[in-house]
Amino acid sequence: MYLPADGDGRPRGFAFVTFESAADAEDCAAGLNGEDFDGRVIRCNIARARPTKGEVKPYPPRRERDGRGDARGGDYRATRGPPPPREPRIFVSGLPEDIREREIDDLYYRYGRIDYIELRSGRRGPYAIVCFYDDRDADYAARETDGMRFEREYLRVDRD
Repeated sequence: MYLPADGDGRPRGFAFVTFESAADAEDCAAGLNGEDFDGRVIRCNIARARPTKGEVKPYPPRRERDGRGDARGGDYRATRGPPPPREPRIFVSGLPEDIREREIDDLYYRYGRIDYIELRSGRRGPYAIVCFYDDRDADYAARETDGMRFEREYLRVDRD
């Protein structure tokens, strides 16, 4: 078992457990997911590896395709053809006031490869925009975390 900790040694609120077989891991995840433990709901998922730094992105980063021009100064649509498909992103509200981007990343990295995360403040409190590389990952993350209890609040998650 691996229990990640913050820089000051406090547990970050999740753990990784290694099983001898994939079937045992799947049984545990299915049996414990959603159970109450010490007044908190357990989220139990099969971990997926994070992408390595050398992996190629499926399309250019947002700053290169925002319609104001590409990295060389020209118009993206004129030099590259039609713009890439709409970004697969989710909007997460119901976050605590002191939320940090790292906490959002810790929550959502297990659902798929994340392109970027933005934290913003709105009239009803902070919210996050989490952009994934794949539509299926964004759908999965939205489905799994909508209504999930996060600290003292319940998350509200919508697709773009």
